[in-house]
Amino acid sequence: MVSSEPFDLSTVRLGDADATHAVLARIRETAAARAATARAAVSAFSRLSAEAWSPRREARVRVGATGLVEEVTFADWAPQESPLALATAVQRAHDDALRQWYAAFVETAQEQYAAAPELLRATIERTRAMLPERIVGEG
Repeated sequence: MVSSEPFDLSTVRLGDADATHAVLARIRETAAARAATARAAVSAFSRLSAEAWSPRREARVRVGATGLVEEVTFADWAPQESPLALATAVQRAHDDALRQWYAAFVETAQEQYAAAPELLRATIERTRAMLPERIVGEG
Protein backbone atom coordinates (compact mmCIF):
# COMPACT_ATOMS: atom_id res chain seq x y z
CA MET A 1 0.00 0.00 0.00
CA VAL A 2 1.22 3.45 -0.86
CA SER A 3 1.22 6.05 1.90
CA SER A 4 -1.38 8.78 1.74
CA GLU A 5 0.75 11.08 3.90
CA PRO A 6 1.64 14.41 2.31
CA PHE A 7 5.10 14.77 0.90
CA ASP A 8 7.35 16.81 3.20
CA LEU A 9 9.71 18.53 0.81
CA SER A 10 11.10 20.74 3.57
CA THR A 11 13.32 17.87 4.69
CA VAL A 12 15.08 17.69 1.31
CA ARG A 13 18.20 19.84 1.18
CA LEU A 14 18.74 21.90 -1.92
CA GLY A 15 21.20 20.03 -4.12
CA ASP A 16 20.60 16.62 -2.46
CA ALA A 17 19.93 14.66 -5.63
CA ASP A 18 19.39 11.31 -3.89
CA ALA A 19 16.76 12.69 -1.53
CA THR A 20 15.07 14.56 -4.39
CA HIS A 21 14.97 11.39 -6.51
CA ALA A 22 13.57 9.43 -3.57
CA VAL A 23 10.76 11.97 -3.08
CA LEU A 24 10.02 12.00 -6.81
CA ALA A 25 9.92 8.19 -6.86
CA ARG A 26 7.48 8.22 -3.96
CA ILE A 27 5.30 10.78 -5.75
CA ARG A 28 5.30 8.62 -8.91
CA GLU A 29 4.44 5.47 -6.92
CA THR A 30 1.59 7.25 -5.16
CA ALA A 31 0.25 8.65 -8.44
CA ALA A 32 0.42 5.23 -10.10
CA ALA A 33 -1.34 3.56 -7.17
CA ARG A 34 -4.08 6.20 -7.11
CA ALA A 35 -4.56 5.89 -10.86
CA ALA A 36 -4.92 2.11 -10.53
CA THR A 37 -7.43 2.59 -7.71
CA ALA A 38 -9.40 5.06 -9.81
CA ARG A 39 -9.47 2.71 -12.82
CA ALA A 40 -10.71 -0.17 -10.67
CA ALA A 41 -13.36 2.04 -9.06
CA VAL A 42 -14.62 3.37 -12.39
CA SER A 43 -14.87 -0.19 -13.66
CA ALA A 44 -16.80 -1.30 -10.57
CA PHE A 45 -19.11 1.73 -10.64
CA SER A 46 -19.83 1.18 -14.34
CA ARG A 47 -21.36 -2.21 -13.52
CA LEU A 48 -23.91 -0.82 -11.06
CA SER A 49 -27.61 -1.01 -11.81
CA ALA A 50 -30.80 -1.52 -9.86
CA GLU A 51 -34.45 -2.13 -10.58
CA ALA A 52 -37.65 -2.02 -8.59
CA TRP A 53 -41.37 -2.54 -9.06
CA SER A 54 -44.03 -0.21 -7.78
CA PRO A 55 -45.95 -1.56 -4.77
CA ARG A 56 -48.85 -2.84 -6.90
CA ARG A 57 -46.42 -4.00 -9.61
CA GLU A 58 -47.90 -1.87 -12.35
CA ALA A 59 -44.52 -0.31 -13.21
CA ARG A 60 -40.88 -1.41 -13.07
CA VAL A 61 -37.98 1.03 -13.32
CA ARG A 62 -34.34 0.16 -13.98
CA VAL A 63 -31.54 2.63 -13.33
CA GLY A 64 -28.09 2.17 -14.80
CA ALA A 65 -24.56 2.86 -13.63
CA THR A 66 -25.12 6.61 -13.42
CA GLY A 67 -28.35 6.26 -11.46
CA LEU A 68 -30.39 7.51 -14.40
CA VAL A 69 -33.45 5.69 -15.71
CA GLU A 70 -32.61 3.19 -18.42
CA GLU A 71 -35.93 1.38 -18.72
CA VAL A 72 -39.54 1.64 -17.60
CA THR A 73 -41.83 -1.35 -18.03
CA PHE A 74 -45.55 -1.50 -17.37
CA ALA A 75 -47.71 -4.49 -16.48
CA ASP A 76 -50.18 -5.53 -19.18
CA TRP A 77 -53.08 -4.20 -17.12
CA ALA A 78 -51.40 -0.85 -16.26
CA PRO A 79 -52.99 1.18 -19.13
CA GLN A 80 -56.32 0.80 -17.34
CA GLU A 81 -54.98 2.99 -14.53
CA SER A 82 -55.27 6.76 -14.50
CA PRO A 83 -52.31 8.88 -15.62
CA LEU A 84 -51.84 10.06 -12.03
CA ALA A 85 -51.81 6.48 -10.71
CA LEU A 86 -49.24 5.47 -13.32
CA ALA A 87 -47.07 8.51 -12.65
CA THR A 88 -47.15 7.75 -8.93
CA ALA A 89 -46.29 4.10 -9.59
CA VAL A 90 -43.33 5.05 -11.78
CA GLN A 91 -42.09 7.56 -9.19
CA ARG A 92 -42.27 5.03 -6.37
CA ALA A 93 -40.51 2.35 -8.43
CA HIS A 94 -37.87 4.89 -9.46
CA ASP A 95 -37.29 5.97 -5.86
CA ASP A 96 -36.91 2.34 -4.73
CA ALA A 97 -34.52 1.57 -7.59
CA LEU A 98 -32.49 4.67 -6.80
CA ARG A 99 -32.28 3.72 -3.11
CA GLN A 100 -30.97 0.28 -4.12
CA TRP A 101 -28.50 1.89 -6.53
CA TYR A 102 -27.25 4.28 -3.85
CA ALA A 103 -26.76 1.45 -1.34
CA ALA A 104 -24.80 -0.51 -3.96
CA PHE A 105 -22.82 2.64 -4.83
CA VAL A 106 -21.83 3.18 -1.17
CA GLU A 107 -20.87 -0.48 -0.78
CA THR A 108 -18.78 -0.37 -3.96
CA ALA A 109 -17.10 2.86 -2.88
CA GLN A 110 -16.25 1.33 0.52
CA GLU A 111 -14.68 -1.67 -1.20
CA GLN A 112 -12.79 0.33 -3.81
CA TYR A 113 -11.57 3.15 -1.56
CA ALA A 114 -10.90 1.20 1.64
CA ALA A 115 -7.28 2.40 1.61
CA ALA A 116 -8.20 6.01 0.84
CA PRO A 117 -10.65 7.28 3.48
CA GLU A 118 -10.52 10.88 2.25
CA LEU A 119 -11.48 9.78 -1.27
CA LEU A 120 -14.20 7.49 0.08
CA ARG A 121 -15.71 10.29 2.15
CA ALA A 122 -15.59 12.80 -0.73
CA THR A 123 -17.08 10.33 -3.22
CA ILE A 124 -20.00 9.42 -0.99
CA GLU A 125 -20.63 13.03 0.08
CA ARG A 126 -20.71 14.34 -3.50
CA THR A 127 -22.95 11.55 -4.73
CA ARG A 128 -25.27 11.96 -1.76
CA ALA A 129 -25.51 15.71 -2.43
CA MET A 130 -26.78 15.04 -5.96
CA LEU A 131 -29.64 12.79 -4.83
CA PRO A 132 -33.02 13.90 -3.48
CA GLU A 133 -33.38 13.85 0.31
CA ARG A 134 -36.23 11.33 -0.01
CA ILE A 135 -33.68 8.86 -1.43
CA VAL A 136 -30.75 9.30 0.96
CA GLY A 137 -32.70 10.26 4.06
CA GLU A 138 -31.17 12.20 6.91
CA GLY A 139 -27.72 11.73 8.37
